[in-house]
Amino acid sequence: MKRSDIVYIALLFTVSVILFLPLFSSSQPPALPVDGNGHLFKIHKLMDAGWKPWIMDWYAGFPFLRFYPPASYLLAALLGKILGSDIHGYAAALMITSFVGALSLWAYLGRTGRERFVAPVLFLLFPWHLGVAYLEGNFPRANSIALAPLFLLSALWLTDHRGRYFFASSLGISIVVLTHHSIIIPITLTTLVILWEELKEINALSNSLKVAGLVTALTAFWYVPFFIERGWTNFWNIYTNVWLFRGYSVRPEYFLQPAGMASLLFLCLVVLGGMMRRNIKWRTLVLLLVFIYLAFGAYSSTPWIHSVPPLSMIPPYRWMDMANLLIPLMVSDLLTGTTLRWKYGTASLLAVILVIGILLTPVEIGSYPHDLVEVSDFLKGQDGSDWRFVMYPLTGNALYSYMPALCSKPTVNGWYHEGNPAGREEWTMWYLLDTGGNATPYLRAYAVRFFITPANSPPDGYAPAAKIGHYTVYKSTVSFLQRVGFALVGKFYEMPRDYAYLEDPSELELIPPGSAGVIYAGQPSGNVEEILRRFVEKGGTVLWAPESSGKLFGIKARMAPIEGSSLDSDVYNVSRFAPFTYEGWPWYGPVFNEGRPLVRVGNETLIGLVHIGKGSLYLVGGNLLFHALYWNSSYELGLITSLAGNAGDFRYLGGNVSDGVYRAKFEASGPALLRVSEAYYPHWHIEVNGLNVETLRDDRTGLVLIPVNGSGEVVGEFRDPFLPMRLYSAIAWLIIGLYVLLEFSPKRRRVKIRRSKLPEPQSKA
Repeated sequence: MKRSDIVYIALLFTVSVILFLPLFSSSQPPALPVDGNGHLFKIHKLMDAGWKPWIMDWYAGFPFLRFYPPASYLLAALLGKILGSDIHGYAAALMITSFVGALSLWAYLGRTGRERFVAPVLFLLFPWHLGVAYLEGNFPRANSIALAPLFLLSALWLTDHRGRYFFASSLGISIVVLTHHSIIIPITLTTLVILWEELKEINALSNSLKVAGLVTALTAFWYVPFFIERGWTNFWNIYTNVWLFRGYSVRPEYFLQPAGMASLLFLCLVVLGGMMRRNIKWRTLVLLLVFIYLAFGAYSSTPWIHSVPPLSMIPPYRWMDMANLLIPLMVSDLLTGTTLRWKYGTASLLAVILVIGILLTPVEIGSYPHDLVEVSDFLKGQDGSDWRFVMYPLTGNALYSYMPALCSKPTVNGWYHEGNPAGREEWTMWYLLDTGGNATPYLRAYAVRFFITPANSPPDGYAPAAKIGHYTVYKSTVSFLQRVGFALVGKFYEMPRDYAYLEDPSELELIPPGSAGVIYAGQPSGNVEEILRRFVEKGGTVLWAPESSGKLFGIKARMAPIEGSSLDSDVYNVSRFAPFTYEGWPWYGPVFNEGRPLVRVGNETLIGLVHIGKGSLYLVGGNLLFHALYWNSSYELGLITSLAGNAGDFRYLGGNVSDGVYRAKFEASGPALLRVSEAYYPHWHIEVNGLNVETLRDDRTGLVLIPVNGSGEVVGEFRDPFLPMRLYSAIAWLIIGLYVLLEFSPKRRRVKIRRSKLPEPQSKA
């Protein structure tokens, strides 16, 4: 390698380091921009406990890094171990990926015969990449943008007939796709457009098949479980969520702001210069313009295009990530053929401008808020591991999600939604908190002992425990195990009570009669009716709440007007019922002619009881469930839930929770349906008193339901069937990595050169 090349590579490394020195020198723990502390926690967790299949720290537990590519975090955790802190590993990882990306671009341009000294420096300084790292704080995405040239270089290696190049290609592509999955489609399209002629060659096509197999072997440990279990994620369909779609789209006004104007002006100068020199690559420009158009998303003239898979899975603004690569490539095309002195001068000038810019306008990374540190110290001093805390409201949630690193206690706050198998259900809790609804049943289901907020309005059942800074800590008595009185099946109603909801009625087969009652809302189908019949006949309690006329077990419900003055009962105080009107109109609902009347409406039954087999069927007409919620009638709702509920004696005796394992003891007077405050996921192996039990999912909270019969101990262990794939992939990485290192080592190359220069043997005369 030439001395000038060594000097230039040192320049790239220096620029890469200087770019992220503000992060490296920040206080510990830092207050990183927007997403930063959420990513920093993952690095801390890897450093502290290794890569666990399931961790307890966020939400109600979640499969760690199952749905978020691990390469950035693994690199940062390794560097953090070496350098002594998570933020040092975070910053050092950005330095290394930026350097590798710039070096890859330099190598790519050299192999394609283009100017290669200015573009890599411009690539490092491009404002979009720095904005992702410093303004958005999206750590893995910033790394993937930095490594985009490595993907391009690796694709170019496919055209080489020598074996070591397609092995090296597989390593490079695998590194990029394990850094951030959302870059795969944009960078693949970019590569196909730029290298179309090269990749059409027979040699490249043949190598592509080989590389595809190697990449599969290297990345299968993450992508196989990702695709197989993607149904457990909570990926948003960006297009269907209006506010999210707009928020993730680049507004046209961006190009009227300083960074956008500078980028646009620079692009115009490059295009103008390319046209003057007649060496502009039009397809590169067209591709860039297409990506910019896609980035407009909701603000484009064809927003519907983002409803088409896989575009629907890519936040529109991420198409702009490719500008960080395409514009430097266009600059390289423009400068190809200029003098060497000018190239060095321009690269050095850009580096000097960077240093002066950082000195004049230093990037400040704030320190972690002192009151949050004090709150963490308070939580750290609390006993037990079988409870959680909540920080509310969610403003600053990325900061809150780092708190488990400070207090070693789990939280329902977390970052990101992709990793939370109970995400949809937990959002109901946040919605109730935001709208003043009764969120206490959710908080207690998630075993939230401490509710922490700067406001003075705690949920019901939470009392002040401490005042720390501008935060008030509220406390409630909670249990890691809770008895569930009844399960709602059929149509879902959000009721301010504690209960479970089963989306799949067939799961009723797993609930022993006598452990919990069932409310069926709506009209069951034939097969569901048979499930309900078996449940009742064995001794279960079912409450049927039809919405209109229908039939169950031969009992007919017909629609009729309901008048409060016509109500009569020997059991309940019907004067406490809410008015039977709807927006000024008469109230209509189903009534019955069968069963022992508990509440009558005229000559017909509004609420009745029918004994079937060993069990009981309660008939609840009048759309009374909706009526109670519409009028917020606690009396009516209490009446309904008391009929369905099964409130036997139950006591939680304590437990221990750690990553992927929990133990909890309890006392119960008989059969009971228990809710475990841990998110439901397929790979939990659960035993009660040493016997394996089938579990159900509470589709109201996303937690685990288990049937028990009397007192005992619940033991849960997360057994990840995909865990061995990490070992197989690690072996593939080791073998291929060692082969590439040996093949590209200077000593190996010198041996090959010497062999090629051996004189031909002379034949004897």
